[in-house]
Amino acid sequence: MNLFRPQAVPTVGWRYDRIALALHWISALLLVFMTGLGWYMMEIEHTPAAKPYFVLHKSLGLVVLALVLVRLAWRRSHPVPQLPSQMPAWQLRAAQMVQVGLYLCMFVLPLAGIAGAAYSKSGLVFFGYSLPRLAVANHDTAEAYFDIHGTLVWLLIALVCVHVAGALKHRLVDKDGVFERMVPGRD
Repeated sequence: MNLFRPQAVPTVGWRYDRIALALHWISALLLVFMTGLGWYMMEIEHTPAAKPYFVLHKSLGLVVLALVLVRLAWRRSHPVPQLPSQMPAWQLRAAQMVQVGLYLCMFVLPLAGIAGAAYSKSGLVFFGYSLPRLAVANHDTAEAYFDIHGTLVWLLIALVCVHVAGALKHRLVDKDGVFERMVPGRD
């Protein structure tokens, strides 16, 4: 079963179920918050006030990773609603590529952050609780993982922009119901 290819759903209907909607919007809000928090952290990185923000960012990064795993499990067990049959093949392929890219970024981005934190002097924490050390602190290795983490943030932002632009195109130009598949309370 391809997790990213829309499939016909004979009895469920044309839209995503409530759990998929909740997972999508919680993920979206959390990622926007995490991006803003990350940028703010970089501004105050070398000040005494920075530590609680880093703890929060690391903790929420672990939550994001868990949420992505839940989303993948849910998506595997609940087929994606079918897209309109009149959509050109290139648009279907583009939508699939953006979805794969989004999921890859949402999965690898926290892993890179976790790896960077594991190699950092402060280590990995979850809401104030230090987690067992996964690696010996190494500044250069930590920075390499944080560089990957930062690059993936920009890739995620680009993919989200393409995703939102596509959704708005379906809403404002095509008016084909694709946008409404992921809007809460639109039965």
